[in-house]
Amino acid sequence: MAFHLHFTTPLLLLFSLFFFFTPSHSTCETQKLNRKFDNCTDLPTLNATLHYTYAAANRTLTVAYSATPPASPGWVAWALNLAGGGMLGSEALIAWPVNSAVGVHRYNLTAYKKIDEVKNFTFESWDLAAEQSNGVITIFAAVKLPEHAANVTQVWQVGPIVGGKVSIHATDKANLASKGALPPVVSASSADAPPTNSSSSGGAAPAPSSGAHQIGFYFSMVFALIVGAVVSL
Repeated sequence: MAFHLHFTTPLLLLFSLFFFFTPSHSTCETQKLNRKFDNCTDLPTLNATLHYTYAAANRTLTVAYSATPPASPGWVAWALNLAGGGMLGSEALIAWPVNSAVGVHRYNLTAYKKIDEVKNFTFESWDLAAEQSNGVITIFAAVKLPEHAANVTQVWQVGPIVGGKVSIHATDKANLASKGALPPVVSASSADAPPTNSSSSGGAAPAPSSGAHQIGFYFSMVFALIVGAVVSL
């Protein structure tokens, strides 16, 4: 009986640590949307996801971008930069809750501390909508990419609402790194190049998501601690 109690206590502690450290954010594998998309990718920072469908014939990209604001109330944003690069010069969809609804607004990011709300982007955009569930805000939109859009990058971000207005986001490493190329199936088709493999429901097996990597890391760590506890008994 003494051995059983001595063995059980560290196991309970270690499994508690495992569940405490396991990420609870949504990923492509766990997120459930009320709209269907052909593809999904876990973006590399801010625990954000991008569901998308791309129609190469008319260069239309339909997306659902999801992320959790750092505070409540807070905002989330997804943007395109037609010239490539990061936030400066991008055209962004920014969403935040007001009362019981979540609104989406178009902004041109003309300076690091200045954003201008606009009626239209330099590219076509339509079917804008947003929703919030369990703290996660999702932006829905359709955009038409320009021809030969090989340099287009996407930018995503989260931040607080202060005094009812969009406030500057944090400058942590994750925030500053929240930019990158469009998914391969989109960027390759836009550049009139043969498409490469991507995370697609009808294509090759998707690469492991960032969430899966984190879960695997914590499971390996906990398993090693369990083995160490057993050996020491």
